Amino acid sequence: MTVQQSEPRHVTLRFTDGEVREFDTQADEPILTAARRAGYELVSQCRVGTCSTCTATLVDGAAEMPAGQISVLSKDELAAGQRLLCQSRALCDSSFDVEYPSTLLEANPPVLFQAKISRLTWVADTVVELELRVPKRIKFGFTAGQYCRLKVPGTEEWRSYSLASGEHERFRLTFLIRILPSGVMSDYLRDRARVGEALDIEGPLGGFVLEPAPRPTVLIAGGTGLAPMLSMLDRLRTVQPAPPILLLFGCNRPTELFHEEELAARATFMPTLEVRTVLMDNTGRDDLPAGTPLSVLRPEDVAPDTVSYLCGPPPMIRAAEEQLGSYGLPVHDIRAEQFVPSEN
Repeated sequence: MTVQQSEPRHVTLRFTDGEVREFDTQADEPILTAARRAGYELVSQCRVGTCSTCTATLVDGAAEMPAGQISVLSKDELAAGQRLLCQSRALCDSSFDVEYPSTLLEANPPVLFQAKISRLTWVADTVVELELRVPKRIKFGFTAGQYCRLKVPGTEEWRSYSLASGEHERFRLTFLIRILPSGVMSDYLRDRARVGEALDIEGPLGGFVLEPAPRPTVLIAGGTGLAPMLSMLDRLRTVQPAPPILLLFGCNRPTELFHEEELAARATFMPTLEVRTVLMDNTGRDDLPAGTPLSVLRPEDVAPDTVSYLCGPPPMIRAAEEQLGSYGLPVHDIRAEQFVPSEN
């Protein structure tokens, strides 16, 4: 392959709905910037390489991210072709797969508004379920799997959380938030938050969404990574014919386990759903296996046409990708949303 030095490079983006977007980018221009210059809005958030929202997979050509800049992608992910479009420069004509439909932003463009706390519930020792009431005048919609940014009252700090509520609940948004020993959002929710208080919110954001065609689905969640899976289950329950669905959910210990009864209830009215719950330390809960969600993932759970969605801390995501790959699942059939605590 001959790498061009100064002339424009031609970039092709292929979306999950089959649509294609093509445009030119200059020699040292981030691909995300070039797409916007061409009139194409892509899913993104931080634009500086810290959130992984704009990740796409290089399938042809060459693209690199400048050395020394922040990147949440691991060496293995880079080797598999993943690139952050906000950082990547095309070295020659290149094409990428983008893991969301081309209409995602058109259907539900992000909006900035205020929503009031309608419920604040401790569902485990370290997890709060936050419910926000959206004013009816706000035109807000989202796709299962997306997230929002919440501003911590009294600060200039924003934090990102996946929506746990279903797409039909446009005026009642639910989030599962891990409470850390210290941190601006954790301190606020633990000590000062009150029902009726207003929070600034921006969303929806992110391209971690279900593909349109139903097929066997494996959902793997660690801790509050269960949030987008709950939203996805709401969508999947309406799909006909209903595909086989396996949810693997893990927490650290019994006092941190939550929504156990809710998941059992969902399995009763979703006949194709199987839930396997595990605990890293199952002391006092001998009815649940000890280990991570991957401890109860078996080769026979992965069919040739399976698609998998992962949400949790980076080590779990990397281990899941490796294990699913060893069971024969291609990289393009594994979708991930990793979260890293940003409290300080």
